[in-house]
Amino acid sequence: MNDFSRDQRARELGRVRDGWQHFAERANELADVKQMINGWDRVVQFNITGESPFHLTFASGKIVFSDGLHEKPDLTLKGTEDVFYRLMTGELDRIRAFMLGQFKFEGQLKDAAKFADIGEAVRKSVKLPQ
Repeated sequence: MNDFSRDQRARELGRVRDGWQHFAERANELADVKQMINGWDRVVQFNITGESPFHLTFASGKIVFSDGLHEKPDLTLKGTEDVFYRLMTGELDRIRAFMLGQFKFEGQLKDAAKFADIGEAVRKSVKLPQ
């Protein structure tokens, strides 16, 4: 790997983490998203190859971003940085990606579907940082 490739990869590492941190901040400002998450108290853990783990806590109608592993998440998402970045930006269809085994989750299907719907609502309302 040449210096340019290393520099490019270093810039890419953390882009999913940074994107979801931005997602959480903006989601807390959107009335329709607040309504969607009201009463849905869950923890969503992200274990992404190539990034440090982080999680989102949904409680009392708010989303809190935290670095690290949560002791008992309700939903854990696993996959590569590239797949999760493309899911986050809408470049990759979430159902197709799941059916093709491009990412996995542990937890209840209804929680995964709810989280996906929340993510889609935020993605449509917010421009993620590049």
